[in-house]
Amino acid sequence: MITRLRQGLNEGKTTSSKPMNRLSRRFEDGQSLVEISISFLFFLFFLLGLLDLGRAYFLMVALEDSAGEAAAFLSINPDCDVADAGTCADPNNAEWRAANAVGDQLNWSSATISVFYPTVGTGTGNQVRVRIDYPFTPITPIISNIAGGNLTLSGDATQIILVE
Repeated sequence: MITRLRQGLNEGKTTSSKPMNRLSRRFEDGQSLVEISISFLFFLFFLLGLLDLGRAYFLMVALEDSAGEAAAFLSINPDCDVADAGTCADPNNAEWRAANAVGDQLNWSSATISVFYPTVGTGTGNQVRVRIDYPFTPITPIISNIAGGNLTLSGDATQIILVE
């Protein structure tokens, strides 16, 4: 009975009567190597894309934090947006506060810090808005080609001026 079941299972199969020779096995090994190489390239580009996404997110958080620090400082000292020789010398100005809020993570020489007063004047109750633009260069070549080189990341914060 057992031999009949085995014969029944093998009747529907069509197999080659020739055993696989050494040359065809080598071609299959080469095919596997090519498939793994192509898969590795896709995996590598995927990982580099994730790395770029993580870097961009980190920079966005740092820019938002720096802009918030500068806007909070300007809500108390609305006339000290840039350094001067008087009362707004470092560290008593918004540019210094923004640059030192997150440490050395950003190259501040390439960042652009802009201060806006959307409402008229720097009086109590008016708004102050700080925007920081920063160029971001992706590591992944495909993303650089699609984006056209550098991308500009921005951090933005708005505060109400508390004192005159």
